[in-house]
Amino acid sequence: MNPKPKEDPQMQTAKKRPHHQQGFVSIEAVIVLIIVAIGIGLAVSRGAGLFGSSNISEEQGNIAALTTNTRALKGSNGYGTSGTNLVTSLIAVNGVPKNMSVVSGVLYNVYGGSVTVTSTGMGFAITSSALPKDACIALATRVAKNQYEQTKINSGTATTAEVTTAAATTGCSAATNTITWTVNS
Repeated sequence: MNPKPKEDPQMQTAKKRPHHQQGFVSIEAVIVLIIVAIGIGLAVSRGAGLFGSSNISEEQGNIAALTTNTRALKGSNGYGTSGTNLVTSLIAVNGVPKNMSVVSGVLYNVYGGSVTVTSTGMGFAITSSALPKDACIALATRVAKNQYEQTKINSGTATTAEVTTAAATTGCSAATNTITWTVNS
């Protein structure tokens, strides 16, 4: 028979004591906390920019919905006499986007400025006021895209079809701006 080899007494002691991990050492905990703090800081800074972008997207959607819903009001003689307020009709047919404020028959955009929709005879004009510079530039370049639409920024000249970023930047020079989109269809 083979006798069992004798084990080292230190090995026997090591086998008897289970090894427990003690957790983070303090330097590891500090590094983890720094990484978490940086991540939270980035999320907060990026989140602040997203709200401005969200307002612009929301307002662009509102203008698109008003355009579509106003087109549905067109009769065989167009939209009525030039200068006719079409907001009343839009309210009556539930044509105002749900996220726009309506106070005493006046529409308001997400920036608190009034929004009007008026007949031009065979077309109509949507005017949105109190637009901050960044929103003005974005909306001026994104909304009107075809030869049947014109964009007028503040008291500038109306531009047919697409407005370039350079033209929008020049036109949207005030702290608050007004844009009028005229649709001829």
